[in-house]
Amino acid sequence: MEKVSIKCKVAVSGNVRAKLLYSKDSFCFWGGADPQSGLIRDNRSDCYEKNMAGQVFAFPFGKGSSGAGLVILEQVRLDCAPAAIINLRSDPVILTGPLIAKHFYNKSIPVVNLSEEDYEKLEGAKEIEFFEDKDYIDVYY
Repeated sequence: MEKVSIKCKVAVSGNVRAKLLYSKDSFCFWGGADPQSGLIRDNRSDCYEKNMAGQVFAFPFGKGSSGAGLVILEQVRLDCAPAAIINLRSDPVILTGPLIAKHFYNKSIPVVNLSEEDYEKLEGAKEIEFFEDKDYIDVYY
């Protein structure tokens, strides 16, 4: 596999390497994701009927509900949350899920932000690796 390192802004740190689920669409966890399975239920999403559980979920922006963090927290409790999240700009409401999961469940869900140019480089990638103490991610093609 070819590896490329991409500089990022870390919102929530953690170590993980997982397969990538890449979307070009903004995403709303409340109603858009099944909190009991991780399945994407929003039929307008380019990831419709794909499962985010255990994968790095990349979507440019969050949209919608103030309940997004609660959906992520419930996914963590039921072991079907994304392994990590990549955005262009993370919504504070989405960040509440990974931040609280660290404290309540001792589960780390890294969240990073990329430039628009670097975000587009994710298309076609297979896996992403995050590092607790680094300001970059490794992208595997």
